[in-house]
Amino acid sequence: MEDVIATYVAELLTKAGIDALPEEFKKDYLQKLRAEVEQRLGIMALGELDEDGLKKFEQIMRENETPDQKMLLEFFNKEIPDFEAKVKKTLAQFSEEFLSSAAKLMDLKKAE
Repeated sequence: MEDVIATYVAELLTKAGIDALPEEFKKDYLQKLRAEVEQRLGIMALGELDEDGLKKFEQIMRENETPDQKMLLEFFNKEIPDFEAKVKKTLAQFSEEFLSSAAKLMDLKKAE
C-alpha cells in the first residue's frame, strides 16, 4: 500500500504542475504529502469501523507495535464493506482539494 501511496502522491504533484521542485524540497514535500494521504485514509477507515471492528483494530495495534501495511489492508478489507471504493472516494476527494489549492497558488504566483 505504501508504494501505491508514493506513486499516487508523485502523480498528484505532476498533475498539479509542481513536480519540478528542487530535489531536497521535493523529497520532504512528498513525505509530508504522503503522511497527509495516510492520515486521511486512516481517519476514513477508523470512521467506517463498528464497535467490534474498533476493538479488533485496537487489539492489532496492541499486539503489533508497527503493523505492516498488508496486514492492515487485509483487516480493513475484511471489516469494512466496499473498502476499496471508499479508499478511491477518499483519494479522489483529496486530489480535488489538493489540485484546487495548487491551482490557486499558481494563480497567485502568476499575479505577482
